[in-house]
Amino acid sequence: MSRGPRLVLIALLVVAVAWLGFRGVRAFDQGRHTAEAAAVLAAPDAVTHQLPPVVNGPLVIGRPPAQSPDARAPEQGSPKSSDTGAPKREGSPQPGTAGGTVHNPQGQLSYRPETWFTVVDLQGLEPVAGNERYLVFLRNWAGWTLAGAATPGPDGEAQVRSAAEPRSRTIYEVVVTRAVDDATSVPHGEPLLYWFDGSIAPPRARQFDFARGA
Repeated sequence: MSRGPRLVLIALLVVAVAWLGFRGVRAFDQGRHTAEAAAVLAAPDAVTHQLPPVVNGPLVIGRPPAQSPDARAPEQGSPKSSDTGAPKREGSPQPGTAGGTVHNPQGQLSYRPETWFTVVDLQGLEPVAGNERYLVFLRNWAGWTLAGAATPGPDGEAQVRSAAEPRSRTIYEVVVTRAVDDATSVPHGEPLLYWFDGSIAPPRARQFDFARGA
């Protein structure tokens, strides 16, 4: 290969590496992601779905997570709510507080139409111990995706952001659980929040079966 084409090839490789590095920095730029999430939540055209809490539990779906010293024992066969088919779960008291401050998990899924950036805001969360995290699972026609894992701050709040599949407007089911993140895309752990919209779901889509974990 002559010197000219070789220099062109080297220049192209340098540009490609620089571009990949730039994309990598943007992908892990937490400040940029936080700003984008704030822009979504403040947008006048933002679409928001409330994620109803699962009450009167707990129930563990899938493989039970590693138990921390204060972990609650799983209890199968919990009664189901009439509107979403999710098992019921009561708010739980915060350890070490007089009378017990009740944690009531709440959440919202938000996005802007025709975008891929999905924001899941969580509030009223208990502190986690060990490797436990709050896991957010999203489902569209392609199946379940683990959107992210979060640890709440002292205020009991956390946020999970996703700019990948599934596309925001195609999401029709959301499960938020407390569990160890083992990278499994199917919901597992203790269910806290659950949402399903049959008007978005495919005609033959079935709601997540908490008893079977499928």
